[in-house]
Amino acid sequence: MALEPCKVCGTLNSSEEEICLSCGYPTKGRKRPMIFQLAAIILVLTFAIPLIMTLINLIQTQSKPQPASSTQLLTESGFKQLAHLSSNCHI
Repeated sequence: MALEPCKVCGTLNSSEEEICLSCGYPTKGRKRPMIFQLAAIILVLTFAIPLIMTLINLIQTQSKPQPASSTQLLTESGFKQLAHLSSNCHI
């Protein structure tokens, strides 16, 4: 029964202990069961996918050009034509 330091916190634990008494880390390096890893991945994806989709939609709506209003449709040549028409019109 030798004392071994914990890989995480450094506390000395018995070599027969399965977990560190200080931090709870497995002393033998045993991993958590696969079901916990899958549950964590599913949980992260449940929140990450809608967030990513929302950001993509936000970026797409901001990058689309807004339809021009009737005042914006008149370009410089349009103003010249209006000026020419108004000068030819005698009221």
